[in-house]
Amino acid sequence: MNFINAALLRFVLIPSALYRKIGVNTQQLKVILNAKLIMDDRRPNTFQQIKKSRNNKPIRFATLGTMLLSALMGLLFLISFMFGKSYETKLTIYFSFYVITLASILIADFTGVLIDVRDNFIILPKPVSDKTFVVSRLLHIFIHVCKLVIPMILPAIVFLILNKGVISIIPFLFVTLMATLFIIFLINACYILILKLTTPSKFQSIISYIQIAFAILFYAGYQLVPRLMDEISISQYEISEYAGIILLPTYWFAGAWQQLYGWDNTLQLWLCLTLTIMVPLLSIWIVIKYFAPSFNQKLSMITGSTGEFLNTDKPAKKNASSFYSSMLSKLFTKKGVERISFLFTWKMMLRSSDFKMKVYPAIGYIVVVIVATLIRDKTFSFADVASQTKHGIFYTLALIYCSNLLLIAALGQITMYEKYKAAWIFFITPVAHPGKLISGSIKAAIAQFFFPLVLAIFIFITSLAGPIAIPNLLLGIANELLVTAIAAYMGVSKLPFSSPQQIDSGNTIRVLAAMTLGIVVAFIHYLLYRIIVFVSIFAALSFVASWYIFNAVSNLSWQKIYRTYNEI
Repeated sequence: MNFINAALLRFVLIPSALYRKIGVNTQQLKVILNAKLIMDDRRPNTFQQIKKSRNNKPIRFATLGTMLLSALMGLLFLISFMFGKSYETKLTIYFSFYVITLASILIADFTGVLIDVRDNFIILPKPVSDKTFVVSRLLHIFIHVCKLVIPMILPAIVFLILNKGVISIIPFLFVTLMATLFIIFLINACYILILKLTTPSKFQSIISYIQIAFAILFYAGYQLVPRLMDEISISQYEISEYAGIILLPTYWFAGAWQQLYGWDNTLQLWLCLTLTIMVPLLSIWIVIKYFAPSFNQKLSMITGSTGEFLNTDKPAKKNASSFYSSMLSKLFTKKGVERISFLFTWKMMLRSSDFKMKVYPAIGYIVVVIVATLIRDKTFSFADVASQTKHGIFYTLALIYCSNLLLIAALGQITMYEKYKAAWIFFITPVAHPGKLISGSIKAAIAQFFFPLVLAIFIFITSLAGPIAIPNLLLGIANELLVTAIAAYMGVSKLPFSSPQQIDSGNTIRVLAAMTLGIVVAFIHYLLYRIIVFVSIFAALSFVASWYIFNAVSNLSWQKIYRTYNEI
């Protein structure tokens, strides 16, 4: 156990006499917390997962890495002190950053702590009382939150000491504590609401979508907020002047700090202080008193009571997604191995939460980039696209060729999977050409992430510009397929979902090469845009070339495949 975990463990065990009075076995409590903290130190963060998958060495000091990343985010929060004239505005923005960031981290990381189903198998069968079990879980959560919060607020503490004096830290620490309790309430309320509205089997999937939404929100804020504000408005911004600002919880925390630090005798600041104290405490009490019992019942169902999840008496129904994927597989693939690989990859992309976490945010990123571009370009008009002016042609081609970004993100993850060793099944099947497995998986990614998007773009552009834009749209789609086919043929030699999550320098180079090639092709397309004869000829040639290259991928031999696998 590292020194930080050891120090926090000693701190939470200080009131041992109180624990014993309420019926907690303090010796068992110490043993349970000690084991949990050691396991936390071996649970890798994102960067350590990559390192572990590459050198197969056990993870150590994961806690220190997590705290370092938390401190770096705390440094970024200092940007909030650039806004506004008063500290009410500055701290409102600061606590907005704090609440959103900490909530997103806890939703991603806190799930494994709050919903640790291993306890039900390891601790509950042992002679451990319910009170000891509950207190151990609560203290573990408290320690886990402290390891995130302390380094996150440390940069702000240093800033306030330098600018407002040491006395300003006391109200800041108190307000931060109330804000943290409020965040924990929000997360618990979110979990309880999800478990009440859906089955526990779908719980993790919904949490993954929430994480994706937070990732997109952060990226959108980074891209859009600087473009919506200028230096004058930033320096003169005053949030307390807005009507209804008292309804914003992060303003409560800023107003409470202002009241405790400056004792401004205003009704609004007194109300902020009252809400800062009452709402978090009342919220935690409501969760413990009314929500926790039903939450624990639902939580026990996650551990494996399959009666709610499976019903073997009823035959499985073929849903709309299965019909759609089956229809596309017949359209894009040949019968046999390639079609089976298409359907397998299609379902894995829909079911793998790790794949969705890596790829789905790209959807939001593309939308944010488009919106940010339109905000920056004040001269843009849909009339330019409709009349196909130079400005309109540029945006038409940008929309077509940027649609491939999502497909590139998917292809970069299509060979990686947490349980990659299950791919042994591929190597014992009587498949003469394993390239068919690869081509089937690539076509599944195209059908799921590229085909719907380009279809929407095709409909959108033709509705504005009319049939005259169809040849150029077809050329753009054909060129994107050609770039994808070339990237697949030059570098893809792994079977779908058959390698561990790791940084692949070769894959990074292929992605950059594909993007560079796409830019070059888009520039040539721009030069030929109005020569419809050449556009039609090149569109046909690109489609034919793509077909030949995909056919070459499907004919890859086992010898080339075996070279890329050292562990299987």
